[in-house]
Amino acid sequence: MSESPTRCADDSDSDPRDSLNSLLQNSEAGKTECSAQCEPEKRRAYCCNSVAQCVWGVLLLIMSIGGLLYTPLDLMLWEKLNMRPGFPPYEWWADPPDEVKLRAYVFNVTNHDRYVRGLDDKLNVQELGPVVYLEKLLHSNIRFNENNTLTYTAKRFAIFLPDENDIDLNATIIVPNLALLGISSYLSTAPYIAKLLFRGIAYQSDFFLKKTIYEYLWEYREPILDTSKSIAPGLVPVNNMGMLARIYADFTDEVTVKIGPQWGHGHFFQIDRFHGEPQLPGYDPQECPDRITGSTEGVMYQQHITTKDVLLYWRKTVCKLMPLYFDSELTVDNVSVYRFNLSESVFERTNGTDCYNTEPPLSPGLSDASKCYFNFPMVVSFPHFYTGGLPTDHYVTGLRPDRYKHNSYAIVEPLTGTPFRSVARMQSNLHLKDLSGFTEDYNKFSNLIIPLFWAEYNQEGLPKRIQGTIFFMTVILPPLTTVVLTATLLLACFIIFRQIYIHNFKNDSLNSVLQLQYNQNKVIASTKWFANEKEVFLKPSS
Repeated sequence: MSESPTRCADDSDSDPRDSLNSLLQNSEAGKTECSAQCEPEKRRAYCCNSVAQCVWGVLLLIMSIGGLLYTPLDLMLWEKLNMRPGFPPYEWWADPPDEVKLRAYVFNVTNHDRYVRGLDDKLNVQELGPVVYLEKLLHSNIRFNENNTLTYTAKRFAIFLPDENDIDLNATIIVPNLALLGISSYLSTAPYIAKLLFRGIAYQSDFFLKKTIYEYLWEYREPILDTSKSIAPGLVPVNNMGMLARIYADFTDEVTVKIGPQWGHGHFFQIDRFHGEPQLPGYDPQECPDRITGSTEGVMYQQHITTKDVLLYWRKTVCKLMPLYFDSELTVDNVSVYRFNLSESVFERTNGTDCYNTEPPLSPGLSDASKCYFNFPMVVSFPHFYTGGLPTDHYVTGLRPDRYKHNSYAIVEPLTGTPFRSVARMQSNLHLKDLSGFTEDYNKFSNLIIPLFWAEYNQEGLPKRIQGTIFFMTVILPPLTTVVLTATLLLACFIIFRQIYIHNFKNDSLNSVLQLQYNQNKVIASTKWFANEKEVFLKPSS
């Protein structure tokens, strides 16, 4: 005769109503393991019993509420503050992508003969360009400091891009004699004997020279530079005055920035020291209140940017901090971003705190940059003097200022502080002071600003991997997090309330069974009492 299937509860022929123990045993029969053949069911019971499900429900509830309060995006941004090697933010910064294009525009003087002979009152200039380069940025000597800062060496250099250039670098242009006019301007307040000595050195030098575009940008050499440098090295520390040669000859800088949770999102990656000092290079901290602390090189901005924030951009070639103010909210590459414009009054005079003025005072729209160029009389401005309030032809003719072609801006993703696009446009000009102490020929150049060239630094986009990561973090992750955590919260609530319901149902069932047993016992007792009474009533008397 075949055996009956294995059961997990003991078989019993007794009526379950005969005993409360048998009743309770029967109610738990599906959950009690009683033989070696039921091991899989026993393991499942351990995982799925009421206590385990309550624990899982509480854990899911805590996880979901915690995740809604501190989202994965918040945790990722908080982790980014540490800039840990091996993590994407650090690796992207340590090896920056090739994304910045340098476009240089030079000015050709078209009427130099007529101006020197006094036939024209003003110089006329003609813009030529652009000459396109890739600006390569390298980070090296990276070290983490104990005060939650990061120190590194930033080196920039330009790489010519032949496929993107249509201009002939061997084409000749007429440009000012920077050595002759620049040193004359530098010596404008020097003793007469120094001026006389320089005039002897510069004898037979012309006020204007013919140079190729390449020479003007990279190999501007003149005999007067070599002679002056040998006599007064402090006055002429270099013998190559090429526009880009001067910019990139000393473009290796030690920078210290703030990292770590101690500084928070608002100060992340802001400059703390530049070459070990908190002030602008070349300026006396007692005379200039401006500090480089709190600015950024534009590779990475602080996180959680708001529309009220002012982004401070530091570019050594401009020799001052450049404030950018919120302009509008845009969508770039399907990501919501903020556009910040460089203030058009950045080169205006500021009474009492202007570190970028000279004597005599500069016109509005011009900023002294000599401190960054060995005190050589250089001033910076927007291209074509498009701001400042002066007439376009105040100094020279031929300029065509255009706000949309000559302004500067940065387009930044506000949560991560990642710049999606940025354009910095600045013009370098030769500042000629009062030259009346020289000869009559020099005097016609007195108090003149001659535009030399202007450059555009254009970050044209982001690599696909960085763009995709930012898109996931800011567009996909927040709603995905909300959906997943909401579903987890609902599941946790379902598990917990289900166990509460089952527990209450069991208690109600147990009470019902106990009440039923009590009623049955009472009926039985009543029946026995009635039978006993009947027996006594019917019993004959003795």
